[in-house]
Amino acid sequence: MLNQLPSELWIIVFRWATFPSDGYPLPYYEPFRSLPESLNEPLKTKLVLVKVCRLWRALATVFLYEDMRVGKSLGNLKTVLSDADSVAFQAHSLGGCVHRLELPYVYTSTRKPGDTRDVIEILSSCTSLKTLVRPYSEGFPDSVLFEFPAEIVSLPSLTRLEWWHYNNAARSGGINSLMDVLRNAPSLQFLTLGGEFWMGSMQLDSPLRLPALTTLRLRRVNALFIWQIKRWDLPALVHLVVDFPADHGGLEELWHRFGSQLCTVEFGRNVAFHMTDQISLFLRGCPGVKVFNYFISFAAPPSELVEQSSLQCVGIHAFPCALLSDSENWMHFIDHFNFLSSHLLPALKRIVLFGNWQPTIQALRLAPAFDRFTQKGCIIQLADQLTSPLCDHL
Repeated sequence: MLNQLPSELWIIVFRWATFPSDGYPLPYYEPFRSLPESLNEPLKTKLVLVKVCRLWRALATVFLYEDMRVGKSLGNLKTVLSDADSVAFQAHSLGGCVHRLELPYVYTSTRKPGDTRDVIEILSSCTSLKTLVRPYSEGFPDSVLFEFPAEIVSLPSLTRLEWWHYNNAARSGGINSLMDVLRNAPSLQFLTLGGEFWMGSMQLDSPLRLPALTTLRLRRVNALFIWQIKRWDLPALVHLVVDFPADHGGLEELWHRFGSQLCTVEFGRNVAFHMTDQISLFLRGCPGVKVFNYFISFAAPPSELVEQSSLQCVGIHAFPCALLSDSENWMHFIDHFNFLSSHLLPALKRIVLFGNWQPTIQALRLAPAFDRFTQKGCIIQLADQLTSPLCDHL
């Protein structure tokens, strides 16, 4: 009976069977979306499916190659992706199936001229590539050197880039240079950045323009990196996620440069936001922001009376912070809710609760604050009960 099922149904079954539990990262903003650490579990399922029979191999091969990681068998991967698969795709190369590619820096070293040629051929064969990842590495072996220029390739289909910057690699240019890659990715919509810029990596020539970029996520960057980003022309940018507050007033520089065009700002789950009052600085620097999402236990309550008349929605995640005792946590919550329910946010109409809020709600200690929200005309919703997006840009 199973053999009588139409291929379209098998494809749907395989899609659900191989889909990551948190889904694949998308080229647009998702509230409180953590970066994927590994997509190995779906790969195990895919490897089983393509070995069952000829039909399943033909139908599941597209899923097997959709998410790839460049490894030691660089030459073999280049050959596989450039060749046509006679069973599944006839004249179409398997490179066209690749939607996400992870490219560690150890495989783009340039000990001698032309060392990046295989990588460039791999990227060239991935004609439908949507996501490119240059991941963080704790350290490079002594054999990994960046002595000669790296090559570059146009990436017209790329919509999402996750980039950890290394200055030694960047000086070789090409696929190792953030600026070179950005200039060859005209369709980029989502950009995640991390690392530290040195003066040698700064580019002071014509400013970079990314016309389609709507979301920028900063993991951990230094002040020079912020200074470089400030020079970019990002006309479509509306969402900014900050995982860690940059040093030397870096965030204030970002608010000054892009604050007037932002719709959404999100603070990450990092105790550094608990050390200083970043919320007041953000509200002062972003007068037009309509949505603010943050981890309440990881952010210091505002210490200044800053009025922001555009903020319409606040998303609050309940992930606990181990640094706060139970009594400290309650006082911390009350301080935040007192501010949110105050006259300083006259346009606030919605509070959206993410994570596990049941113990907090059942304890009733925040009931007075919730009553003030009701009196203010502000509704409180659980994230899994949302019927409309947080803002018009989602």
